[in-house]
Amino acid sequence: MISGRVIITQETTETMPNAPTHDFITLVSVAAADVAYFHYAPQPQPVLAVLFTGAYVFAGYACAGDLDLKSTEYNRWGPLKFLWLPYRWLVPHRSWVSHGLLLGGIIRALYLGVLSALVLLSGYWIYGRLFPLATPVDPLDETRNHLMNFFAFTKDHPRESIALFSGFVLAGTAHSTADTISTWFKRRF
Repeated sequence: MISGRVIITQETTETMPNAPTHDFITLVSVAAADVAYFHYAPQPQPVLAVLFTGAYVFAGYACAGDLDLKSTEYNRWGPLKFLWLPYRWLVPHRSWVSHGLLLGGIIRALYLGVLSALVLLSGYWIYGRLFPLATPVDPLDETRNHLMNFFAFTKDHPRESIALFSGFVLAGTAHSTADTISTWFKRRF
């Protein structure tokens, strides 16, 4: 360990599934979850399945546990990948923070929420500086209003919010589970 970061050796990276394998696992596991939902739910609602599936696929492809590395998931953010630099600097790879079964996804969801609020705040601040004669905008008030609207939405639509959040978190769980099983299997055999 150097400066709080774990050094990934070739041996360690060979024991984990690669990005195409993780992508395949994401698609198969979300399909299995959707089939189970429609089979076992007393009154399945297609809208909830779509929200869950969208959040799951987004998290599996762009917000998985490997965002702490220069990974495929990290590169999928294209010109916006710089937004994940603080996460990469602060989170050691395969730690409980990045690969915790439920906690890893929850932390990335919180990070994305805080990041969204900061981007919104910055956008309003930049707008106020570029157009000082336009309608005055208080960046803090506008950001606070958007956050209050978000929390009101989650309160007014609990099933939809749970579908989105659980899809996002469970995609991270599938990623971490695949890494754990693959590493265990390859070290044993």
